[in-house]
Amino acid sequence: MSYGTGKERRVRKRCRAAHSSVSARITSNSGVHHFTENPRRTARRDVVFCRTLRGKTAAFSPLQSLLNVILLTAVGAASVSAQAPADSAFAAESLARTPVTLSIEDQTLPTLIRQIFVSIGGSWSAPGNSQVNSCRSIWIDRQVDPTTTVSLTVTATSAAKVIVDLAEKSDLAVFPLPGVLVVGRPQWVDAAASFVTVGATDDDLISVRWPSGSTASEVLELILAAPKVRNLRAKVTDLSDRLRNSNASTLPRRTVTWLPHDVWPAGEFIGVDRTTAVSLVLAQFDYAIKPGTRLESLTTRSSSRSRGNPASRGAPSDSQSDLPSGIVGWSELTAGKPFSMSYPKGDSVTAIRETLDAQTVRSSVRTSGDTITVRATAENHRRALAAHWRSTAAAPSRRESSSAKAAVFDLKLINKAASDVLRQLAATDGKRFRIEPDAELASQRRINLDGKQKTLRELAVMVAESASLEVEWGEEEVVIRKP
Repeated sequence: MSYGTGKERRVRKRCRAAHSSVSARITSNSGVHHFTENPRRTARRDVVFCRTLRGKTAAFSPLQSLLNVILLTAVGAASVSAQAPADSAFAAESLARTPVTLSIEDQTLPTLIRQIFVSIGGSWSAPGNSQVNSCRSIWIDRQVDPTTTVSLTVTATSAAKVIVDLAEKSDLAVFPLPGVLVVGRPQWVDAAASFVTVGATDDDLISVRWPSGSTASEVLELILAAPKVRNLRAKVTDLSDRLRNSNASTLPRRTVTWLPHDVWPAGEFIGVDRTTAVSLVLAQFDYAIKPGTRLESLTTRSSSRSRGNPASRGAPSDSQSDLPSGIVGWSELTAGKPFSMSYPKGDSVTAIRETLDAQTVRSSVRTSGDTITVRATAENHRRALAAHWRSTAAAPSRRESSSAKAAVFDLKLINKAASDVLRQLAATDGKRFRIEPDAELASQRRINLDGKQKTLRELAVMVAESASLEVEWGEEEVVIRKP
């Protein structure tokens, strides 16, 4: 049945042509489908009243209707892209500029990195950019073998250089984000850095901790429910406390039921942006947040997207379970897009340029004031960061005097032979080293030690006493003997 004047019918037909026939279904690069509803059955002259994607009514000319559909589709495609914050490199400057002295044998990489974090103690600052949260937490790819061990002996070496060298020896990569250092397989780290989403404001920081055996869903619920923290001295929200003070009948109802059932080791996010923390949890399953998504929507599910995505590692076989509409798989995103990051301008500029010039994918470097801006892919940023850390000289200790022999160090030892440590300390101070024959056996004793802000001589005394020995710290020679 027909209705309205002939002119109105002609206008309605034009509106349908602009909307329905051209864009009844448009699929963006992100895989998100956009639909346009039929126009309202009302028109005046050449103005068409059509229903917008948000459900509101707006007036357009027929040509404008078509252009709006194309524009909305373009916006939808761009809305799922994200990237590491521009100031991410500054988050690791405290690691780059703090020297560490360590001697550790057969420790897992996560344990070793955490020990390095502990050893730099109060040196948490980002020189030249104090607004950036320094890396205090570690986020490790769940596909990394947690039992792989490494050994290390270094003296007065940049913490960042130590970490990146250790990671590369294990065929892993690292990438700093404000508040957290990401460690994992290179391709996974690159994708995580490319697709991480950051909150719209910089004041939604959280500090949370969870025990070993927590599930991915429990960790995500903890992050979503944790209160904001104003500073890094604020109380940490600990999942263990919640479990300890509750029983089966009083535990809160599960609100995240769509993540794979994955059991995780103990971990924490200290002073990390809430949205970034959520992004990193999802990254363990190759998921990303669509920018603009309200985090509270992650506690619900939408039937519009199936969870049966073959790219989603660890996803259960139940294809009827759905992801929230604000979540997208990495396979639906465009990888390898360049983005800009700022780096401190210093000794590493030449190394950064040379590293980027050697890559197949071109990058751009621009100098401005005391920083350089690099526009590159996540992979090239990762390589530039490694070059920066290896070329940045660790700053002297705050307590170091003009005499090199008065420098102070931190020393963390786990299951290390006393003789090896003492020999290294003597070599660091440029001295000869000798062990009396009757002290040889005792010097092989393996010791554990945690010394902070000590001179080389003080560390040698601590090591010797741990092995029931004594040390003679001479001007040119160090001698180890029995008491």
